[in-house]
Amino acid sequence: MGWISKLIDSVSERGKEIWQQESHDRHALPNSLADDCRELLTRQGDAVALAIAKDILRRYQRSSNNDKLVFFQFLQGLEPDFNQISKLSQSYAENSSTESYQSLCSTLNSGRKALFELLNIPGEGTASLVSLREDLLKSMRTHPELKVVDIDLQSTLQSWFNRGFLEFKSISWETPAYILEKLIEYEAVHEIRDWDELKRRLEDDRGCFAFFHPALPGEPLIFVQVAYTKGISGDVAPFLDKNTPLEASAAADTAIFYSISNCQKGLKGISFGNFLIKQVVQEILKQRPEIHQFSTLSPMPALSIALEKGHIGEDILETLAGKKGHVLKERYGVDTFTELLTDKARALQSDDEQTAGWLEDVGFYYLTQVKKGQEPYDPVARFHLSNGAAIYRINPFANLKPHGLKSSAGLMVNYIYELSKLEINHEHFKQDGTIATHKHHNRKNKIKRIEHAGK
Repeated sequence: MGWISKLIDSVSERGKEIWQQESHDRHALPNSLADDCRELLTRQGDAVALAIAKDILRRYQRSSNNDKLVFFQFLQGLEPDFNQISKLSQSYAENSSTESYQSLCSTLNSGRKALFELLNIPGEGTASLVSLREDLLKSMRTHPELKVVDIDLQSTLQSWFNRGFLEFKSISWETPAYILEKLIEYEAVHEIRDWDELKRRLEDDRGCFAFFHPALPGEPLIFVQVAYTKGISGDVAPFLDKNTPLEASAAADTAIFYSISNCQKGLKGISFGNFLIKQVVQEILKQRPEIHQFSTLSPMPALSIALEKGHIGEDILETLAGKKGHVLKERYGVDTFTELLTDKARALQSDDEQTAGWLEDVGFYYLTQVKKGQEPYDPVARFHLSNGAAIYRINPFANLKPHGLKSSAGLMVNYIYELSKLEINHEHFKQDGTIATHKHHNRKNKIKRIEHAGK
């Protein structure tokens, strides 16, 4: 895209000269970002429009947080003419003419949506708007009324970052260092502390795959890390330890997706993971025909939140513990199971079968019975189950790092991607919220008995 950028810069420079001359002739210069935006929306010529757009992006990037908030509030008021939309809708309903439909679409896409399109100039516009949305999301924490601006900006970015524009790449130790640095920076699930740890995650028994976009060269949008193992692993520690011996490639029959990281905060809510996992599966099938099982080793990041908010009541935890629940409480010196799973999760003993069995039941109940609307409360569960995966196994003591204990009492879950069942699982999940569980999982009937007892 180098020559295109040079051409755009050339046109923009000429447009800047014309714009400056016009401004001089009017004896007035725009004095705010809002003024520049209004000017841009009136322009017909490409050269001057490019110059104004570049100036808006440059000035925005140099603005203070307060000035950025003022700009977002301007965008909030930059809405299409709803009265005109109403009239055009009525006109199209009455005559269904091409002209009235075209006018309606044009009016609907006016205002800030039109502005975002004009600011998407080659070479810098897309990256600048992704950064702008990151700022907008921060401002929305204290100014939720800005959500209307985000709805339009997210919709616009969604169209620019559709699957057809994404570039799929396999990452290795030979990948340029500036991209490898991004993996260390953006890893969101299991921290990469140094280059040695990164190198181990890129050895022959590991894999890493990412999506890129032409408008953000060198910036991964999302990446997934894979371990090739014998059987479905339930312990993440060996994948993170740089001293773990290499797995013999001949012995491996399973690909474990153990970390998926979204990299661009400004693209929050725009999903790439479902496309990435499916493409990774196809790539592995081509590169490593000995692999015939595809599974994840996933966190349950909202389990502690669900417990703290009372979405899993103490009565349910008692029922899951069964007749020996009092023994567990005495063993760990707690008054409630909620306390044990949150504040005292570090005390849980991995060599105790009763504790392990109870934790498995808690994890399974959480994933299948605690809902947000029709879908699971857990965001990672929603993602994988929506993709057509099934719950394979709950793994207690699978992540004993501080974050794993704090967020989910050390629990992790294997979701299995059975290629022949993905579509039917996906359809059932979307239609009525049915959660697929693999036949390997043997706790489904116990949960049904608990549900029945609570009615």
